[in-house]
Amino acid sequence: MLDPLALTTFDRPALITLLWSLIYGALGILLTIAGYKIFDWITPIDVEKELGEKQNIAVAIVTAAVIIGVALVVAAAIG
Repeated sequence: MLDPLALTTFDRPALITLLWSLIYGALGILLTIAGYKIFDWITPIDVEKELGEKQNIAVAIVTAAVIIGVALVVAAAIG
């Protein structure tokens, strides 16, 4: 049977691991957003306009591929 006290106490190394996981997760999200913004900045077309107003599917697919690629690079760099 489980000890009820074990469920209420915190393990210090587990708490530190959780904290670092949250920090790296937030850092990964911020770097992925920054990568998308850089992609949007260097492309000759207005990505926001193409996606929002014209609903260009091709631009949406390329943008999704760029976001996934940036996320993979960020994950490899952080890991």
